[in-house]
Amino acid sequence: MCSSQHLDMSHTDKVSTTKEEEFPNDSTYNTSNHAACDVRPSVNSEEVERGEWANKWEFILSCIGMSVGLGNVWRFPYLAYANGGAAFLIAYIILQFLVGKPMYLMELILAQYSGKGPTAVWAMNPSGKGIGIAQGLISLVATVYYNVIMTYTLYYLFASMQATLPWTVCKEEWKQYGCVEQTTKRLKYCDNPVVIANNFTDCRCTLNATFDNSLSFNCTNTSYIGEPTAVADLYFNKEVIHKAINMYPEDLGPPLWKLALCLLLSWIIVVICLIKGIKSSGKVVYFTATFPYVILLILLVRGATLDGAIDGVKYFVIPKWEKLLDLKVWVAAAGQMFFSLSVSFGGIIMFGSYNKFKNQVYGDSMLIAVMDLLTSIIASFVIFMTFGGMAKDLGVGVQDVAKAGYGLAFVAYPEALSTLPPPQLWSILFFFMLFTLGLDSEFSFLETTLVCLQDEYPHLRKYKSYLCIGFGIACYVIALSCVTPAGDYVVRLMDNYGTDFSVLFLAFCESVAVMWVYGIRRLIDDATYMLGRAPRPIYYWGFCWAFCCPVIIGLLFVYRMAQYNPPMINDNVPYPQFAQIIGWILATFVMCPVPLVFLYKMYQAKGSLWKRLRTITTPTSEWGPNDGSMKQEVEMDNVANDLKYGLDNPVLVVENENQTKL
Repeated sequence: MCSSQHLDMSHTDKVSTTKEEEFPNDSTYNTSNHAACDVRPSVNSEEVERGEWANKWEFILSCIGMSVGLGNVWRFPYLAYANGGAAFLIAYIILQFLVGKPMYLMELILAQYSGKGPTAVWAMNPSGKGIGIAQGLISLVATVYYNVIMTYTLYYLFASMQATLPWTVCKEEWKQYGCVEQTTKRLKYCDNPVVIANNFTDCRCTLNATFDNSLSFNCTNTSYIGEPTAVADLYFNKEVIHKAINMYPEDLGPPLWKLALCLLLSWIIVVICLIKGIKSSGKVVYFTATFPYVILLILLVRGATLDGAIDGVKYFVIPKWEKLLDLKVWVAAAGQMFFSLSVSFGGIIMFGSYNKFKNQVYGDSMLIAVMDLLTSIIASFVIFMTFGGMAKDLGVGVQDVAKAGYGLAFVAYPEALSTLPPPQLWSILFFFMLFTLGLDSEFSFLETTLVCLQDEYPHLRKYKSYLCIGFGIACYVIALSCVTPAGDYVVRLMDNYGTDFSVLFLAFCESVAVMWVYGIRRLIDDATYMLGRAPRPIYYWGFCWAFCCPVIIGLLFVYRMAQYNPPMINDNVPYPQFAQIIGWILATFVMCPVPLVFLYKMYQAKGSLWKRLRTITTPTSEWGPNDGSMKQEVEMDNVANDLKYGLDNPVLVVENENQTKL
């Protein structure tokens, strides 16, 4: 006989009734769909082959490596610079506590409890399975373009091995663009009204000999017209990516052979490390997840010794409080949080599903979230201390050496590294660090897609190596369009439409499907059964799960769509109409499984609309704990409703063929 006990409350009275008397006409209650209490879930050979982490550290380091990626080095510092410095950091921390940490813990609990990946975990709520499929697709899109950014790091790594760093010397053909070998102060022309009104003596010659000779001081003569451009900027755009002026088909051009070879090498490394799944990647992360911290700490100490480093620190840490009232800052912080923690990408669920059932995942999730935040802060200090020293040497402001996007890592920082003796050593260390940072995130993206496929078709697990090689080849071929002269625009299109607001949409759907449909009570009961006690403080987690996550994410998504602006070719030119259409097709492709699977499940179900809805939101017989035994049912306040609508692992014991008891 199976008894019911509250896992977080005192035991209440047991209830005994007959199914026919209590639910005579309820088609949703079907004993054939429910396993008996004395029957353990079947564990077939395919499930055994799924595997688990060799030890706890492989899991922790893999999650840290997934969360701590390239974005912590170039995306977080620039967003902080552009959105009020410490004000952005404050918004980021608040959102981490209200949304990021709760979502992270939620995904880990569900994954570890069930031992299922992003698609199979939705046995708890079949109507939401499309969310898992969409996560696999988004991870696939990220796999393609993220490896292109890693390709840039390999290109710079090899270029750093030259006697003279190529981003420190202007080529003759670059002088027409105002090439200067270091970032310089942007001087106004001497006939500028501002210059005349303030009697500046530091201004540019007008190239009008009569006017220039009439000046009472010597103007600054330049060999270029317009504003100066640092050689590092020209090197990246003209030498590395050969950036086209637009992204029309005629601008695309053939793949650049140097980048194509670096991309090939990057994919070979990724496939070799992932060819045995977590059995191989779990060993690699011991190095790839720890080495970046060694380099960051070395660069942090070196940056602190630079004259002017304090100016960069002040630029980063002094908040512009008025920015906290700007909703754009909060949206930027939320975007960085999802991008950095990898919440709703599927990777957290994928890694968590390989955990041992009793692993204390609560502490792990807190450690990983703290390490993600700490790494972003350390990287920001490294970046801005170096820029502060660079700005001091050049006599310009810190804002004049900061660049947007990954230009921070491939334009501004290479120039800063060239001033540190010996520059080749610092450049090699920095770009090797960037590559290892990206490698862990790339592992999680590709493995998530593979696990989604293998969980749906378990017989494919025996072909894991072939799948990995096949996906590597396919993704490499697709990514060749990203290493053409217009490839930078393609990368940004995939990032904007394939993963940006698409992830916000999935996060909202996921939070609603788990918190409001599956139920916070069930989630807490599952965590209590698995960990031995409920997550504490229980009211904090309950408030965040019930209210903060769905509401805040939903509002951010609505705002993001209402304030939609297309990506820009430059400051004044948006992406061509055809490119935006392709982008929306891509966004639709990764998000459409959510409504399509929901409608398909509704179509498959029987009965009235309400009964169908109840059926597709009730956990299936496949949902349950991954500890090899059936979980005893958790009794709730209304036992009749529990039996009628189902729990996370519905159990009936039929005694004397007409008695049922929870």
